[in-house]
Amino acid sequence: MAMTQGVNGHSQLAERSSVPKPTCTKLLKQLARHGVLVSTQGARGGYSLARAPSEIPVKTIIEAIEGPMAITECGTDEALCRLTDHCTVMSRWRELGDQVNDMLTRVTLQDLINPYALYARDGRRIETMEVH
Repeated sequence: MAMTQGVNGHSQLAERSSVPKPTCTKLLKQLARHGVLVSTQGARGGYSLARAPSEIPVKTIIEAIEGPMAITECGTDEALCRLTDHCTVMSRWRELGDQVNDMLTRVTLQDLINPYALYARDGRRIETMEVH
């Protein structure tokens, strides 16, 4: 499933998505570097998905573009917050972050392409998150 082909492909993708061409180029390279896409050189080259859409978690795509995810700074590194020793809500934020991570790991690119599929399959439905 080719996403784009050659230099003209970047232009077509930029035009269809209303995202500037330099941004499209950067995003495609980042997604290829993180194994979401594969790049093929040559006149008939371009980018294609590295795996089937159903095998690419949304979390993989987000982290390829944004880096490691966390709801709060302390979710990636406790040393980033000067209140760590006195924080009374850190465990709740981590619990919420774990639920968001779980959801983004379960939801795939296929689910974004066909959102009704997410609710049609057992074990794939997004439940209302509840933090206790």
